[in-house]
Order: sequence, then structure tokens, then C-alpha cells
Amino acid sequence: ADAAVTRLHLHARPLAGPPEQMLRVAQVLTVTARLQEELDDAARRAVLLADRVAGASSLVALFLRDLHSLGDLLDHACARQIDVLCTPVAPAPVRRLADAPDLSVGAVHELNMLTHPLDLPPDVQVLEVGEGRLVAAVGDLERADSVVTIVAGTGSSDPERLPVHLNRARTIAQATGGASVLWLGYRAPAGLGQALAHEPARAAGADLQAFQRELARRHPDQRRVVLGYSYGSVVAGRAASRGGGLYADDLVFLGSPGVGVDHAAQLTLLGEDPQVHAMTHPSDPLSLVGGVHGTDPTSPEFGARVWPGDRAGSHGSYWDDPVLLGLLSGWTQKKPRASSE
Repeated sequence: ADAAVTRLHLHARPLAGPPEQMLRVAQVLTVTARLQEELDDAARRAVLLADRVAGASSLVALFLRDLHSLGDLLDHACARQIDVLCTPVAPAPVRRLADAPDLSVGAVHELNMLTHPLDLPPDVQVLEVGEGRLVAAVGDLERADSVVTIVAGTGSSDPERLPVHLNRARTIAQATGGASVLWLGYRAPAGLGQALAHEPARAAGADLQAFQRELARRHPDQRRVVLGYSYGSVVAGRAASRGGGLYADDLVFLGSPGVGVDHAAQLTLLGEDPQVHAMTHPSDPLSLVGGVHGTDPTSPEFGARVWPGDRAGSHGSYWDDPVLLGLLSGWTQKKPRASSE
């Protein structure tokens, strides 16, 4: 009889798991509901503040946007925790934008700020961060008709230079009336000597390609421009010359030392009437060097549409060039694609 009871206990032991598991799931749901109530209460108080205090509406709108994103993130965290409790394999951590296909841009930003707190202006949303990488959006990426992805170059991984790069992205967003993305998704060469290397661009090209593919999946009707600046043009060229192509309607090379190919026809752009453009200021020292990483994209034999730019401009003055800003405005304000629905 004792042996039979022992065997019965052994067979019944697995049945004790599910009730305990369900209790833990219930605890997760209870905590989530309580936190959501706190977010809802904060939103109600913010709306009352906007009604009572003159000039507070713009700040309240940003606050409400962040609260909504935190709500999305809370749902995501709840689902992931339930997955951890109910499945033997934990979900993979979110490292890239494509790792969180069901999260809004705002929720992705809040998640990244939890894991990598950064002191950033309120108009900046972090899409990817970590391991020397930062990809950040300026403007309303979810609703914008267009997005310009700026691939920065030599020295761009220096944290002290981040405000400069963000200001450039902000200038582009203001010129186009859409959103811009500062793509620092790789460890950029620190100086001109390191910028002679091909490998950083080759590896980063795959990541840029994946990022643009995710943008296209999320917002298929947006117009997309990729702007490769300095060594960033090498990265953009590598992304467009890889198998699978680069999701962009326009690809722009600024102050480029070459883009890894000898002709624009070797670049594959996935967009509406795609075009390859190039601009190098006459006073940019790179205009004297030639194509260190391949044929100079401003040379006639490369086959890009070449724009003159400011004759007095230097390597760092493209962002104030009225010709460039006017061109970007025109390209991004073309009629949006017809909806596929």
C-alpha cells in the first residue's frame, strides 16, 4: 500500500505546477492593472492641468504621449513576464527595432530608456541603443509622411558629439516637415586613419539594411531617404550593394570618400522611382582626395545625380546648405504612396 501511495504522489507532482503557475500569472496581471490605473490617473491630472494653466498644453501633449507609450510598454512587459512563467524558453531581449515588431515607436523608446537611461531632449525617441550604438528619431516617426535616415561618419560615436548630430537631424526634420532618424548604429571610425578601413562599413551596412527594412514594414506608405555623410556614405553604399537591397526612394551621398562600388547601377534601392544623388562641396578637403573607398560618387562615370551645393561650403557645412535642404524638402514632399488597403 505504501508503495502505491508513493507512486501516486510521483504521478501527481506535475499537476501541482499549473495552479502555482496560474497564481503567479494572476499576480502579474494584478500588478499590471494597478500600474495602468496609476498611468490613467496621471493622464487625467495632466489634462486638468492643461485646462487650468495657460501655455501648458504643448508640454502636456508630450507628457500624454509618453504616458501612452508607457502603457504600451506595460502591456509588452506583462506579456513577456507571462511568457517567462508559462514557457521553458525566455523571450529574446530587445536589441533592434525589428526585435519589437508589435511595439509602437514610443514604447520602444521607453523600453530603451529603462535599460539605457540617456539625457535627451523631449523631441528625441531612442529606437536602438547599446554596445556603442544609438539610433534615434526626431519628429513624429509614427505619423510623418517621410523620414530621412542620416548615417553619420567618422567620429560620430563620440558621446560628446551627440548634441551636434541631433541638431543636424532636427534641421533636416524641420526642412522636410517629416521625421528624421540619426543612425549611429555602429562603432564609427574615430579618426581619418581608421576611416581607411573597409570592415566597419561592411558590417554596419547589414545593420542599416535591416533597420530600413523594418521602417518599411512599419510604415510602408512613408517616403524614405537615406543620407550617408562622410564615412556614413560608405556604410550606406554597402547597405545598398548587399543582396536584398536598401529600402529607400532616394539615396544621398554627402562629402563621400567613395561608397564601395564603381557605379550607381550596382546599388539596389527598393522604392518608388529610386534615385542616387551625390554632393561634395568644392571646398571640402575630400574633393581633393578622390574615392578612397571606390569611385567618387560625384564623378561623371559613377552615374549619380550630382548637385553643386555651396561653393564656399566645407566638410561640416552641408547641414546649412540651402541647396541640400531644398532638395530634401522636394523629395520628401512628393505625393505619398497610395495605400495598399
